[in-house]
Amino acid sequence: MRLDALPLGDVPRGLGTPSLYCLVGEDDVPVMRIDVYGDPGAFTEAQIWHNWVIIGFADRVHFVSLETRQHQSHPLSGYFGHLYPLQDRLLVASASDLLCFDAQAQLQWISEHLGIDGVVITRVEDTIIYGEGEWDPPGGWRPFQLALCTGHILTEE
Repeated sequence: MRLDALPLGDVPRGLGTPSLYCLVGEDDVPVMRIDVYGDPGAFTEAQIWHNWVIIGFADRVHFVSLETRQHQSHPLSGYFGHLYPLQDRLLVASASDLLCFDAQAQLQWISEHLGIDGVVITRVEDTIIYGEGEWDPPGGWRPFQLALCTGHILTEE
């Protein structure tokens, strides 16, 4: 079975060889192939959340609809870090920021300048996001707390 690839990212003229392939299957049958282009960063992640295939790669996060194959990409500040899916929100960490998307892949907020070389979420409890940003690599992590609904900083050290 041949699948037409959906190209995402910094697609060169004439396509060329993608940096990353993503094959989506249903009942062990391939239904979609996604070719992702860009300069690989330290972290790459792909997962299905609600009706979306979400791919974090290089300096972007990509959303591809499982139903329509429509797609959208969001640039990140620095490199992609990690995906943190919650029930009704998706948190996306970059080198310095945290972004929050709703189940329709619409950006809800960005909390900027949480670190310079990595942002991680340690837990989400009730309406508070607990995390750390790296300010003095290697190992210079500082904790922060954000409001889940707005991304506003509640505390930081």
